[in-house]
Amino acid sequence: MRWVITSVGLFFLFFATNSVAVNSMQGEVQIEAASRVERDAGVWLNDQYIGYVRNLRGSGKLILVPGEHRLVFKLIGYEDLLSTIVVEPGERTRYRVAMRRAPDLDYPEESETARLRLFVKPLDAAIFVNDAYVGHVNRFNGRKGMRLSAGTYRVTIALPGYEAFETELKLLAGQTYFIRTELPRRTLEAQDDLLTASQATPDN
Repeated sequence: MRWVITSVGLFFLFFATNSVAVNSMQGEVQIEAASRVERDAGVWLNDQYIGYVRNLRGSGKLILVPGEHRLVFKLIGYEDLLSTIVVEPGERTRYRVAMRRAPDLDYPEESETARLRLFVKPLDAAIFVNDAYVGHVNRFNGRKGMRLSAGTYRVTIALPGYEAFETELKLLAGQTYFIRTELPRRTLEAQDDLLTASQATPDN
């Protein structure tokens, strides 16, 4: 059975713009989720993964140099969306994000799946299954886990500034599997290709 991991269908709406007391040579971008669903969407800025919507609120707002910036949002079960925003110096821009479900989703029966439980740090690291983004660690960490159809998968966990973790697992239906790891820090120059938004999402 095909396990669908593509996704982020996003409707990106301009919410408001007003002047802000930030550095006059920079602009501030705040992203607001329309519901609890959008809070878990992964965010790519200028093709680099920077975290997910929920951890970009408040003190996690984006402070950017003026000009055009490319934003991509991803979430399993929803369509990807690419948006280009224009940041003006000394201004705050707020966006409200509402997700659209991907059409023709094909989810396996629970009896045909295995559970993968994660005990991983940092919690904002991105998870890729067979090179396709499925979410951030905090969404699946601990008892929650994720379910995958029986089969063999390459699981990669990565975050800018950390060494990526990669393993291959052969999953059997009805079984529970564990990944326990803490990503070691490393230089930002050595980035993983998976953390760029240009990666194609393969079928499984």
